Amino acid sequence: MSRRLGRRSSTLGAAVAGAVLAAAFLGGRALLVRPSAPGDGPPEPTSVTSTTPAARPLASGPIAEQACRVDHEHLVRMWRGTRTGRSAELQVVPEEPNYMNGGLSHNGPFDVYQRVPMFLLGPGHVEAGARPTRPVTMADVAPTIAELIRFDFEAPDGSPLREAIVPAASRRPDPPRLVVTVVWDGGGRYVLERWAEDWPELGALAERGTWYENAVVGSAPSVTSPIHATLGTGAFPRRHGLTDSQVRGPDGRAIDSWSLGPELLLEPALADLFDAAMGNEPKIGVLAQERWHLGMVGHGAGLEGGDRDVAALHSNVVGFAWNNPEEIEDVFTFPGYVNDVGSTDRDMLALDLEDGLADGTWLGHAIAEMGGGFNSPARLPYQTRVLEEIVVREGFGADEVPDLLFVNYKLIDGMAHRYGMNSPEERDTLRATDAQLPELIRFLDRQVGEGNWVLVLTADHGLNPQDPEAFAIGQRRLQAHLQEQFDGDDDDRPVIQKVRPTQIYVDTEELREHGHTLLDVAAFLNRYTKGMNAARPERLDPRERDDPVFRAAYPSRMLADLPCLPEARA
Repeated sequence: MSRRLGRRSSTLGAAVAGAVLAAAFLGGRALLVRPSAPGDGPPEPTSVTSTTPAARPLASGPIAEQACRVDHEHLVRMWRGTRTGRSAELQVVPEEPNYMNGGLSHNGPFDVYQRVPMFLLGPGHVEAGARPTRPVTMADVAPTIAELIRFDFEAPDGSPLREAIVPAASRRPDPPRLVVTVVWDGGGRYVLERWAEDWPELGALAERGTWYENAVVGSAPSVTSPIHATLGTGAFPRRHGLTDSQVRGPDGRAIDSWSLGPELLLEPALADLFDAAMGNEPKIGVLAQERWHLGMVGHGAGLEGGDRDVAALHSNVVGFAWNNPEEIEDVFTFPGYVNDVGSTDRDMLALDLEDGLADGTWLGHAIAEMGGGFNSPARLPYQTRVLEEIVVREGFGADEVPDLLFVNYKLIDGMAHRYGMNSPEERDTLRATDAQLPELIRFLDRQVGEGNWVLVLTADHGLNPQDPEAFAIGQRRLQAHLQEQFDGDDDDRPVIQKVRPTQIYVDTEELREHGHTLLDVAAFLNRYTKGMNAARPERLDPRERDDPVFRAAYPSRMLADLPCLPEARA
């Protein structure tokens, strides 16, 4: 097996990978996505003419100086997450621990959002008891999976986690038949440290696998869509193009990053390339909640040489059911049988009885009113059974050709958005998510066979710790202040199109018509204070009213030219 797969990987795999990277046909139109050497800038659409790095002048002046006051690693993360034509026109860095208050924010370059677990388990394939301390990022997941399945893959930004992989001389002779990648959405290291006693299963498993102590997302914005795409492609958003939950679309409007299906994803995922190289023999699948999670598997049939891989999302349905959005129907296959996986009543009853009372509630919440129960921890054992059904029905891990299966457990993130990271709801949800691990491992041993599978577990970001010292920057008030300052008329074309936690979308033509530049807006933001933004400034400590809310604000294009950011010009 290993010789056959190795030969196909190095010949057909390299040929198909090169062809796909040279010209990927997404949604019927060709997009240039050439391979990029480490340190290259991201590939630009063919219609854009850009100057070479050597020809660009270094950014200078007070705005650049302010940007260079940002922690260097934070700047690097923002550079990796920014792409001209996709990102907003302005970047903003709150003064830590301040955050944008447009809901629970976990969006930024700070360690509290960036630090994530990175754990690998697989007897015979993954080292047991290893605790590497070197820094690693989400871009390292795809090349690590490629190394495990013995497929030639050069990630644009990541490299294999070699400390986790058993040396070739000691490794099992054949690659794993199935690699399962599990993402605890929102389950960053600060969340785990806050609830240190509530993930005993993962803690116990750590001795059997490899646990990376210094794993980070590696790019900002730290939100679901770009990070899952980085996990799947081994590329940061500056290359793969999904820079936020919303991006500039082909018509210049800010649109959901997956509203056009996989068309806006500019890099092929490992799953895309491996599947095509192996003649679509591997089983590729994803079970998740949002279309933003599809970046883990890539394009499906939307990429030349690909097929309609299995995808089951929870889209436009209520309760214990699954349904894919129409924009991916032609490129992914929906396994309708997942809606026949029942016994959800027992999950809701078990949750109900945790307090000893059969009253239909969990922590005071009516379970049936929580999205029909789907938005409660009753979802978690049900989702694991659905995952197991997909493995059995599709034949994942049933033959010697490695298969790739990706799953996102979303509820940790969902509970924090509703009730906060420090809530008992968050604690119980983390505990219930952790409880799925031994069940999943027992199933894999039974179905695929001991020593025939590898599990990769990580998270896409952390959560806001609700620091009492933090100032919650009112997003709507900020947008209104910017609009008043730089527009001032009542036409239907606002200068400020959207304020995001780390970015501000600006209509630059409208801005010019009013006699302003992006540098003017950045200068205003750099002077913006708590007193200017507070809903009730009289309630602020008088000593804090003049405190700036942002560490820096600067035009996105400036990142590539900052003298303090040599990585952008390497």
